[in-house]
Amino acid sequence: MADFFRRQMFNIIAAVFLILFVAVWLAVLLRVGTWVPVAGLTAPALNGALVTAAGVMATSLGSLTASALGFTIAEVKRGQDEAPSGSPVNSFPAEVAAKLSGRIIAAIMVYMAVGLLVLIVWLVKGPASTDLIGAFALSLLGWLVGAAGVVFQTEKAS
Repeated sequence: MADFFRRQMFNIIAAVFLILFVAVWLAVLLRVGTWVPVAGLTAPALNGALVTAAGVMATSLGSLTASALGFTIAEVKRGQDEAPSGSPVNSFPAEVAAKLSGRIIAAIMVYMAVGLLVLIVWLVKGPASTDLIGAFALSLLGWLVGAAGVVFQTEKAS
């Protein structure tokens, strides 16, 4: 049993982090999504601990995925630059995707899925949303712009 945990330690840590990320942000989204404005209040009050946890987790996961993508892209570019001329070169995006670990791919998918839910709630609720929702929605948009920039930059004309 201990051997199993030893082999799976990184996967367990990644799963716990992603589960906590989803749980914290679902709590925020449920609170904001089900809140009906009342006189004098434009947005729901959120527990300070929930706001802090959500902010830290969103920033951490966004930074983690962006840096993993950046390092992987740099590694693939360096490998292609060092390849002898005439050697077969695979599609750049395919090479990057092949080098990403399953944990990073899962983190990217979770970050984008939760982030898109946050963006939708922010757009639908408007001023009845919170600054936390708006900050994460804008952060996700910035992350997507950066990722899209890489995707479009790596496209080569035939």
